[in-house]
Amino acid sequence: MSEMMSKAAESRKRAESKGKGLGLVGNTTSSGAGAGGGFGLNAPGAGPKVTHFAGGGGGKKTLAVEDAVAEAWNRVMDDSQGETFVVAKYGATGKTLELKTAGTGGLADFKAELEDGVCMWAGFRCLAVDNRGSVVCKRPKLLFIQYMPDGASAMKKAKMGTHKGAVKEALHSAHLDLTVTDKDEELVEKDLCAKLQAATGAHKPNGYEFEKDVFVESDYYGLGIGKDCKST
Repeated sequence: MSEMMSKAAESRKRAESKGKGLGLVGNTTSSGAGAGGGFGLNAPGAGPKVTHFAGGGGGKKTLAVEDAVAEAWNRVMDDSQGETFVVAKYGATGKTLELKTAGTGGLADFKAELEDGVCMWAGFRCLAVDNRGSVVCKRPKLLFIQYMPDGASAMKKAKMGTHKGAVKEALHSAHLDLTVTDKDEELVEKDLCAKLQAATGAHKPNGYEFEKDVFVESDYYGLGIGKDCKST
């Protein structure tokens, strides 16, 4: 072996020897100012244990939601299907949520399914309508409803808060969340229009449909409806 090759081999061995400890963090080091201050603070398991309370993960669910609830809601979301609402009620033990009904009617039919004095979860589909000039465009809007009427058990109403995450996994993708205590006072077309408009972005429709082909005016910008609509 030539002298040059021998020197190269010796240099490589020295480099390998020096690099053996690189990338390791020792918990016993008491000096140094690298990341973590040189005290092993970046080592796995270092520092106090942190408990996360956010939903998700592998935690035990407090409510078992029947697959039928999610399946019915997916049909409501599907433009090719006819369903417009889903109503779910608690099972006898209070630990399950069962499908009460799925319907094809409007707001009046939906409200009729919400029982007095009974806590329920529900979803409703209405339409946002752009009626401008000769063009009419309709887009679905989905409402997620936590129904806790005044006559219901206080204990059952209190437990609904812990169940909301599980229910929203089934009744997902809503544009508006509502907590309703009086269906006749709160599920009113004009009030719903105002809440939906507040939840939309800069482009707002000028009306909504809560019953099939029944237009409820909600001209937020005051530009007019249909042929009377002014250009922006």
